[in-house]
Amino acid sequence: LYERAADRVSPAVQAFSRFPVVRTAGGLRFFTRVLHRVERAIPADPAIVRGVASQKPDVVLVTPLIELGSDQVEYIKAARALGVPCGLCVHSWDNLTNKGLIHVVPEAVFVWNEAQRKEATDMHAVPASQVVVTGAPTYDQWFARRPSTTRDEFCRKVGLHAERPFFVYLCSSKFIAPREADFIARWVAALRSAPDARVREAGVLVRPHPRGDMRGLDGPALRQHSDVVAWPADGANPVDAGSKNDYFDSLYHSVAAVGINTSAQIEAGIVGRPVYSIRVPEYVTTQEGTLHFHYLVNENGGLLHMASTLEEHTAALAGALDRTAADDQRLRDFVRGFVRPRGLDGAATPLLAGAIEDLGRSPARAPARASIASRLLRLVLYPVAARMKTDRPLARRRAGAAGRPGKTGQEGPVGALR
Repeated sequence: LYERAADRVSPAVQAFSRFPVVRTAGGLRFFTRVLHRVERAIPADPAIVRGVASQKPDVVLVTPLIELGSDQVEYIKAARALGVPCGLCVHSWDNLTNKGLIHVVPEAVFVWNEAQRKEATDMHAVPASQVVVTGAPTYDQWFARRPSTTRDEFCRKVGLHAERPFFVYLCSSKFIAPREADFIARWVAALRSAPDARVREAGVLVRPHPRGDMRGLDGPALRQHSDVVAWPADGANPVDAGSKNDYFDSLYHSVAAVGINTSAQIEAGIVGRPVYSIRVPEYVTTQEGTLHFHYLVNENGGLLHMASTLEEHTAALAGALDRTAADDQRLRDFVRGFVRPRGLDGAATPLLAGAIEDLGRSPARAPARASIASRLLRLVLYPVAARMKTDRPLARRRAGAAGRPGKTGQEGPVGALR
């Protein structure tokens, strides 16, 4: 994560961050306070203030906010300048750990669970009283969903033998798992050499990620094995009724799910399927090297059945064919704690909507006014701001040409609720 952030800043800032005094706990606290003071001194963008004011909102909501170099902080500043309450809706399980920091704290931060509450308070210095746990609205759609096909119909549709159980392999994004098709070929070969005949003969359904690296997925390394299907061939983002049915049926009719590091593993757990993963040396930075991956391993008993080698993994997969009541309870405990901490039977979306309405009903705030110290600091910062105003559009264009996310406006929505 440090290396990823360092890639987004100038060589001078990288060099400064490596000074020993900066890397100490005291140095980090000091320079963090200085930079926060600078951030607070910078006024809100007048155009954004006018844009927000034109909507006459009761609440301003932002997401994800914490992209490195995010412009969404300007909407929080604009809301404060107008005296409008502002909230951050944490959309994904990795948002608070995988990107940058909250530099200007909104009045409310809506999170999924207690783990994210701790992230907000410990990592982002959000007062505990401003963090609201609602559960994960993004996953509500999978709890009440039912399969659109029978298992036999589904297997015929995708080309698997209906009389055999099948494992579904959930591919990750290209960033998480480059050249994933190469690993999948090794994984399928290990399955076909498993000591348990049931695992050895099981079908395999590979679900390509819509933004994954699937080079070689249709190559001879996989075609040599029977009852192995990549479907849909080009990947599909489940955003319409048909693709959602296909995706849900892929999980529901499987005996277990396997993957490197993807939110689809959480969805498999919600559907009630055990989830397995392998520590892969070439993906160590996007597994153990990220903070959010550890939640799948440890939080609320953990979701993943982790293995250190393919041999250990294929032996463990036999457990998916001999599930016990304890296995099912472990799965429910994780889903309850991580996705629906307010109760498995209660959807998170109404809870979030209610919390947003509560924020909108909070007492009116006086528009923020800059202190004398902030006004003086602005004078000092003016030459730097003028230079950045010239350089930043050029940096954005360079980042866009290089295909780097988070620098070309590819963030979540910014909304003003009336």
